[in-house]
Amino acid sequence: MLNRYEFEVLNYIEKGNILANLKQITDSTKISRNKIREVLSILIENGEVENKEGLRLTSKGLKALRPYRVRRAVIMGAGFGSRMMPATKDCPKPMVKVNGKRIIETQLDALVAAGIKDITIVRGYKKEKYNELLDKYPFLNFVDNDDYDKTNNISSVMKVLDKIKGGTYLCEADLYISNPNVITKYQYTSNILGSYSLQTDDWSFRMKDGHITDYQQGNTYCYNYYGISFWTAEDCDKLRRDWTETYASKDGKKLFWEFIPLKKYKDNYQVEIRQCSKKDIMEIDNYYELAALDKSYSINEG
Repeated sequence: MLNRYEFEVLNYIEKGNILANLKQITDSTKISRNKIREVLSILIENGEVENKEGLRLTSKGLKALRPYRVRRAVIMGAGFGSRMMPATKDCPKPMVKVNGKRIIETQLDALVAAGIKDITIVRGYKKEKYNELLDKYPFLNFVDNDDYDKTNNISSVMKVLDKIKGGTYLCEADLYISNPNVITKYQYTSNILGSYSLQTDDWSFRMKDGHITDYQQGNTYCYNYYGISFWTAEDCDKLRRDWTETYASKDGKKLFWEFIPLKKYKDNYQVEIRQCSKKDIMEIDNYYELAALDKSYSINEG
């Protein structure tokens, strides 16, 4: 198995950065130049990287990355999206078009670009509308959550426990992705996307010793929570166990799924923050914001 430094360098080179210098690798991986030199020396000596007119992965290097390849994603799109009315009168929020493209398509295109086609969408409100995606993405799997209006989003993950295994992206369907590179082929550890904020009223967390802490609504010197996460095979096993136990409890059906690993059973997990920019993902929270982005929607209707 690769250590973290080896993984980050191999992952960087695999993306096609063959002419990168030490500064570029350091800036991207957040690893010191001296450590990069040391790691590259080891990788070249091991035959995992070759340096011939640029850095390239060998077949041995690609094989070393293989255990970290992400091949599965679950997208939760069961909710109503009441704040987006009237745009959601006849379709779920993720199927709303923004400048000609459905919100969920931005996520699906990013997953496909990363070679991920084992994709399951949990649907509820106006669920039949998701069938329209099959023309472009015939490989999609749908799972129905008919409890979406009676419970919180934990009910959606309970419908797909058998899909959340072996290393899985777990995503919210209503995020408009501006930068598809937030979805990557390889992942080393469990993580959630977050962008730094001095202050926020939204759901957020802080970082302590490299891992998420203080998950709450409203915070300062923190990271805004974005609903795109990755969970290792080991943590997928823990999630299935902890979700099942919580869902069977008295108030378990009222909870957000992420409350379980980030709050209730936080000692069972060490989840990293994978930092992104606020411009990488747009959260369209209401009809007014939708109309501001897409002039085909009338602000007078909101």
